[in-house]
Amino acid sequence: MKNTRQLVATALFAALSAAALVGHAQTIRIANQGDALSMDPHSLNESLQLSTTSNVYEPLVGRNKDLSLAPALATAWKQTSPTVWRFELRKGVKFHDGTPFTADDVLFSFARTQVDGSDMKSYTNDFKEVRKIDDHTVEIETKTAFPILPDVISQVFIMSKKWSEDNKATAPVDRRKGIENAASFRANGTGPFRLRERQPGVRTVFSRNGTYWGPIEGNAQEIIFTPIGNDSTRVAALLSGEVDVMEPIPVQDIERVNNNPGTRAITGPELRTIFLGMD
Repeated sequence: MKNTRQLVATALFAALSAAALVGHAQTIRIANQGDALSMDPHSLNESLQLSTTSNVYEPLVGRNKDLSLAPALATAWKQTSPTVWRFELRKGVKFHDGTPFTADDVLFSFARTQVDGSDMKSYTNDFKEVRKIDDHTVEIETKTAFPILPDVISQVFIMSKKWSEDNKATAPVDRRKGIENAASFRANGTGPFRLRERQPGVRTVFSRNGTYWGPIEGNAQEIIFTPIGNDSTRVAALLSGEVDVMEPIPVQDIERVNNNPGTRAITGPELRTIFLGMD
């Protein structure tokens, strides 16, 4: 199911109920150890943040289930010189408010990642210029040769320029400092699910986007995301049927989950870099 995969794509271990596994549930209830601090896709570069907002927002280049690159808001891309990449944008795509997606939104979004308040600057620091060729074609020129650019921008989500301007959210703000704007609690993307309800620290509800440009795997019409910080409480919620999906699953509870009728621990690839920093 696309909704489940996107929400747990950054986790190594997750657990699902039988209803979630077969993909027949109309409502999927998901528990995680924390909550995204903001719905702004450029505010924080954190796994939980990105996996939550990825249900609403999309990048130019997405990923398949095996994490290989796949077309998203761009249908094709090619390197026309060592420092220039050209992207053909998907036509007929609309943001959740009905505004058409165009090259202007791409230029705006990449520029937005570079302003104060953005935690995504590292993804676009090597950009020299982003050019609009026409409404559905853009070029990205980099400061030096950048052969992995499509991989890098798969983490950068596209926002509506018009919506951001209308709602005074043209720049991200740092929620960790208590600053907020309209994009902190509201969302207007092109993704398979729409943000319907947002209660930070309590629950976030997504509803299926009936006008989505592509197919949506599974039958879920609604996703209810609830943070449960305590590991034992989160596991108990899954085993009792209070939630359908939980992530992460403590290693010591994997056998318990697998031995419980109707639940199963799953594993999958993840986008994560683990390193030791030397001072």
